[in-house]
Amino acid sequence: MRVSDKPIVPGPCDDCCPPPTEIDCIQVNKVYDFCFEADTNTNVCTPIPSSCGTLPVGTVATGTVSGVSCTVVGTTPILGPTGQPTGFADVTLLVTVTISYTLTSQGMTICTFTGSFSFMKTIVLCAPAGTSIDCSTPSSTVSPVAILSGQVCATVTVCLLVSSVAMVNLLVPSYGFCTPAPCVVSPSPPFTCPPSPLFPVACMPT
Repeated sequence: MRVSDKPIVPGPCDDCCPPPTEIDCIQVNKVYDFCFEADTNTNVCTPIPSSCGTLPVGTVATGTVSGVSCTVVGTTPILGPTGQPTGFADVTLLVTVTISYTLTSQGMTICTFTGSFSFMKTIVLCAPAGTSIDCSTPSSTVSPVAILSGQVCATVTVCLLVSSVAMVNLLVPSYGFCTPAPCVVSPSPPFTCPPSPLFPVACMPT
């Protein structure tokens, strides 16, 4: 389909979108609710393993989040004044964070080890019966790590993205199927023919 001799392609409309050619029924994951939460946990401490040995004076520690798991512990529907479900629910999550620590002294790595901690979080989502909860962590930070009494301690902040979703059939206006455009080929690296040197270099008399 063309409007004003311009093909319809994905992207924003210049002025207004032309009328669709049909209405299609598609099966997709519908997002019923979507929110973010930044959780900061202070004084997160992990014992330094004995395998690291005696730490030299001036040893410093660094840490990075190496993994985050988010598990739904429970979903409690929120009822209205008449006792009927409102569609909203208290969603309780168990978040477990794994941190990789590195101890260094004068630029040399002494040892590496991991530690983990967990915390609970309850949020309110529009999550009617039939929806499922999805939780992801796109970013996280570990503050400067301190070595205190045989432990490493830090402040850890985790960004949580939580959504309630369900597979549904939706009616959507359609312009037909997408037509692919030609791929843009990446330039080839320089190619030398023949290579230099072409043959092994001869031995020089000493």
